[in-house]
This record gives sequence, C-alpha cells and structure tokens, in this order.
Amino acid sequence: MSLKPAFAAMLRSVRDAQSRTQENVATATSRTYLGHLENGSSNVSLDKLNELAHSLGLSPLTLIALTLSAHDECSADEALQRAHDEIHELGEAVKLEVIRAHLVDGKLVKRKPHRPANAEKLARVQACKAKGMTQSAAARELGMSKGTVHLLWH
Repeated sequence: MSLKPAFAAMLRSVRDAQSRTQENVATATSRTYLGHLENGSSNVSLDKLNELAHSLGLSPLTLIALTLSAHDECSADEALQRAHDEIHELGEAVKLEVIRAHLVDGKLVKRKPHRPANAEKLARVQACKAKGMTQSAAARELGMSKGTVHLLWH
C-alpha cells in the first residue's frame, strides 16, 4: 500500500498545526511540488524530505514517524518504539561504525557488483560443463540466459 496519502495527510496536518502556508514551506521546494505532495500525487526523495523537515523546524524522523503513524493507524510513539526495537534487534551488525565504513567523505564507497550464486543453478551449469557441452548448449538445455550460464561457468 502506498505511503503517499499518509505522507500527504501528515504534511497538511503539520503545516496546519504550525499555521504555515504552502508559500512559507516552499523555501524547501516549489509550491507546485509541495501541492503535489499534499495531494498524494508525488513521492518525496530522502533529500527533499530532509529539506522539508528543516523548513518545518522538525527532524526528518519526525515526519517519517508521523507518516507511518497515519499509514499503520498507530500512534507516532508506537511507530518509533517499533523502530527502536528493530534497531535494538539488529544490534552490532548495523551500528554506526558499520554504516560509516561504507562512506568516505560523505560519499558511498564503490564496490564490485556481486550477487551470490544460486547453488542449484551453479551445480547444473557445472554438470553441463563437465559433460563437455558448450555454454550456448547448456543455456538452451537449462533454459537459462547465456549471460547467466557464462557467469556460472567460470
């Protein structure tokens, strides 16, 4: 289910609670885009969410919690507690130092694209290779793309 209507309702509510007009908030974005957000016809990017939150004098987390509250029909405190519990469950695996290791000077560290091989597909391709088949013949027999067979062949 889309979060756009919940985000739209939250944004309208926050702006109304602060007695702000779209023009007052539009310093973070165009009034037209803000209208699209408040009508539920546009998605918001993380960067734009951050700008909107700061324009409203709030944390982006507050906007997300309020949006999830409306979407999941729970209180914002319950949404935040659920997030807190999930973060606690992740524990050391996703602590700040682990996340920061993927960033250098605020930019994401590049890494080689890698997808774990499907063990069953790998075994089938290697069996075809052991029989002396060509990669093309293996692709036809196994119903796989030539690219997939090539990756698993080597």
